[in-house]
Amino acid sequence: MTKVLVTGELHPIAIELMRKEGLEVDVHALLEEDKIIEIIKNYQGIVTRSQTAVNKSIIDAGVQLKVIGRAAIGVDNIDVDYATKKGVLVVHVPSDNVVSAAEHTIALLLSAIRNLGAAGALLKSGKWSRKEFVGSELLNKKLGIIGLGKVGSHVAKIAHAFGMDIYAYDPYISKEKFEKHHAIKVDNLNDLLTQVDILTIHTPKTKTTLGMLDYLNLKEMKQGSVLINCARGGIVDEDALFRLLNEGHIAKAGIDVFAQEPIINHPLFSHPNCVCTPHLGASTIEAQFRVGRTIAKQMVKALKNQVVDHPVNMPLVEGEIFPHSRAFCSLAEKMGCIASQLTKFNPSFMRMIISGKDLGDQSDLLKAAYFKGFFQNSTEARVNYINSAQIALDRNLNLEMIKDPLHETYSHLLKIEIYGDGEPVTLSGTVFATKSRIVELSGYSMDIEPEGNMLLIKNQDVPGMIGFVGGLLGDHKINIARWELGRKKQGGEALSFLLLDQVIDDEIKVKLTDHESIIQVTSLDLSFNDEN
Repeated sequence: MTKVLVTGELHPIAIELMRKEGLEVDVHALLEEDKIIEIIKNYQGIVTRSQTAVNKSIIDAGVQLKVIGRAAIGVDNIDVDYATKKGVLVVHVPSDNVVSAAEHTIALLLSAIRNLGAAGALLKSGKWSRKEFVGSELLNKKLGIIGLGKVGSHVAKIAHAFGMDIYAYDPYISKEKFEKHHAIKVDNLNDLLTQVDILTIHTPKTKTTLGMLDYLNLKEMKQGSVLINCARGGIVDEDALFRLLNEGHIAKAGIDVFAQEPIINHPLFSHPNCVCTPHLGASTIEAQFRVGRTIAKQMVKALKNQVVDHPVNMPLVEGEIFPHSRAFCSLAEKMGCIASQLTKFNPSFMRMIISGKDLGDQSDLLKAAYFKGFFQNSTEARVNYINSAQIALDRNLNLEMIKDPLHETYSHLLKIEIYGDGEPVTLSGTVFATKSRIVELSGYSMDIEPEGNMLLIKNQDVPGMIGFVGGLLGDHKINIARWELGRKKQGGEALSFLLLDQVIDDEIKVKLTDHESIIQVTSLDLSFNDEN
């Protein structure tokens, strides 16, 4: 039975859904790394929250590991690059906690500028006082947002309702999205910092954003400004923030995430002008239900070799845009497998020409599928859609992708061209209904469904060749299921594809090759593993 290890607290709906789909689920919250390394060899999947770092050591120990599920948006606690290299899929939940994270951002902001935490604590201590808790309004304040993605844009929506002026810095978002969310586009971080009253962060933690808001950058903010971080710990230099709070340059702060988690002793916790919470951005009943449901569905799909909706380290199938994506991925994989077996030289250059409306939108996925087929018989390592492009990169192989919207004969077509120090190889394929078809090989027209054990024979177009080949195979009890013959002109050269019921041995190949009119004999193994 397929087994999944859960190392954090998940909503019961997640466990229920996975078990209902036949997965064996073991829940061990807050396991130490050495214990995970000890037991992970028995699992095909692992689901983690922020407390568990799925690092190189855990991935190496997970010899059966196929998928890592992150029950949240951020994946900075997962070594995604190494998982990709090992062919392990990483999935996450990109949007189910958006509302909760955005609302928590606003809650921290209101708590900070209205002194709610300190005022409530004083009242609980048996004292009544108002004069030291005079706060500020949000109306007409300038809010700066770093990252106008799903959470950032929802914060902008709420802030607009408060009557705030919204400024945003996000170099990856279109001008139209800024306008949609009533945000003024700021072209660089420094300009944003110098003109806003309140700054909130909604960007992932990456090599670029780690430590982005250090002392010098934070010092650029206005005197008496406010800082909120509900994104990821480590983006804000916490020592610098503490120093600027003490200096009074930053008046208030609301912090939900920290560079090291969990943590119970931090200078910011006791600072009177900083409101701190223990990473509660997604901690609502509604968000936990949605996140649990979504990550469970992703794990089930991944472990049943179905297309996942939220992959981190493999191309996304845009099924709504082009409904036959999977069929063309299967075709690309088979073409890669054929190409690798036909190419008798080291390729120096390869090209895929994608013809047909919308099919070009799947170029990354088609490239991954092609390389999966190309390498599946040439390496002992696991090859799938996740790591096939990386394997090609490691071998200094590139596949140029060209989009050609219209083809004179076929509504959709994939064509592969391979060049090197031998005779170039070309291969064209399409899909009829959901079945792959090879319709051209090195200039020969044909109609072949690539499958099973196939034999390719190139020969002089002379009488008696079909009888000779058929007789030889019959003498060795080899049954021919299908025979496809193509030629460019009468009396020239002909190319045959034969589907056989079994693999032929070297003795038969030698007898075929010894015929004076046979130029080339190639066996093709077109069996495929189902792992994406």
